[in-house]
Amino acid sequence: MTQRFHDEDGTLQHLADRLAAAYPDVDARIVEATVDEVSRELRGAKLKTFLPILAERKARLTLDRYRAARSEGEPEGV
Repeated sequence: MTQRFHDEDGTLQHLADRLAAAYPDVDARIVEATVDEVSRELRGAKLKTFLPILAERKARLTLDRYRAARSEGEPEGV
């Protein structure tokens, strides 16, 4: 796990763990990279209260697209 991925209260790690369990067919490194990317995108948000749920929703959309692309035979990538 990258230093950038680490967060003080473990919220992002908990999210990555939940998503890895929900997407067992997706490599855990891809799940972590997705959560990391989403958290960086949302880092500048003014209202921090809803960041965890927004991050989870965006990560799930990304992972769903990744899973669909993989099942259609497209090259891997997030």
